[in-house]
Amino acid sequence: MSEPFPLDVNALLSVLNHLNLGVYVTDCDRRILLWNRKAEEITGYLAADVVGKACHEQILVHVDKDHHALCSTHFCPLYRSITLGKESQEPVLVYAKGREGQRIAVSVSTAPLRDASGKIVGGIEVFRDATPEIRDMEFAQRIQRHLLPQTLPEIPNFQFDVRFYPHDLVGGDFYDCRHLGPNQYGFMVADVRGHGVSAALYTMWLKSLGESLTAQASSPGRFMTAMGREMKKFVVEESFATVFYGVLNAERFEVTYTNAGHPPPLHFHAAGGEVTPLDSHGVPLGILADVEYKAATTRLDPGDLLLCYTDGITESADTQGQRMGAKGLADLLKEQILRAKTNILEHIFRHVKQQCGNVSLSDDVLLLSVARKA
Repeated sequence: MSEPFPLDVNALLSVLNHLNLGVYVTDCDRRILLWNRKAEEITGYLAADVVGKACHEQILVHVDKDHHALCSTHFCPLYRSITLGKESQEPVLVYAKGREGQRIAVSVSTAPLRDASGKIVGGIEVFRDATPEIRDMEFAQRIQRHLLPQTLPEIPNFQFDVRFYPHDLVGGDFYDCRHLGPNQYGFMVADVRGHGVSAALYTMWLKSLGESLTAQASSPGRFMTAMGREMKKFVVEESFATVFYGVLNAERFEVTYTNAGHPPPLHFHAAGGEVTPLDSHGVPLGILADVEYKAATTRLDPGDLLLCYTDGITESADTQGQRMGAKGLADLLKEQILRAKTNILEHIFRHVKQQCGNVSLSDDVLLLSVARKA
């Protein structure tokens, strides 16, 4: 049996009813103890409808922007605030289900509640209706998703896979993957400085620029050199993009690649079970106009996998404040390949998100893999 809640709920309610924000307070089991006036207005649920029930009993049926369920999982922001003892660093966009069944975009902030001794006794979630500004963002999201490849190339001896998790509805990470010619497939992973709308605008420019240089796309060095020259003409001060670009030759089982300041992809070698980073070279695009990028080549043997990623995943930190880093991602990649066999990218992301020491990841995350079938 849970202990009595040590805070005066009625006194809290008398104060929180004056806020123009929805607020609810729970105990450590996420049983709702307080539901203020604005929460009633936003959701349509009266306090009498929800007080005494646990939020994980699917009252608001929260889902994230990618439609993944939150309330009954460890990814619930309120659950993470209570268990980690941390408040959210910035608002998180989720979708709640109103009393009439409608979906409501809400911007949510969470924090643990502590008693006089500092012991965590519950949690508080503050939210506002974000529907008006989200409408335009959702349209921008559809535009950005339309610019990304709708399908990935299907090749007899190889398999491409990708997962993109923008921090906001739109993001500054970008990828492309396309057929260039007989047995040749180009793939790109890019990370524009920052995230959100401003970064997303640059990803649209990268898409257009890449297509305008298709004639050079089979030669990674020439292609990246031309991209750098053109991008420098248009970027504003302090804006830049890191880019990895590779060309898979499916006949020779080789990837020829170049790198403009991007985190080096990780190469899993099936024969020995080792994971090694590819050589990195070159400065990010948009910094210098006259940079000549060089290319290198690596071979993919049966069962090998090449993982390209953005730094949103390696900069995530666990509950001890330890960043994952490239070494941690390499260890996780090896572990998941040996354990999961399928949906490896999804398993990697969910593991990182669950181990994250903050309520949510603070940057966009993009994972793209090229695997040679065993």
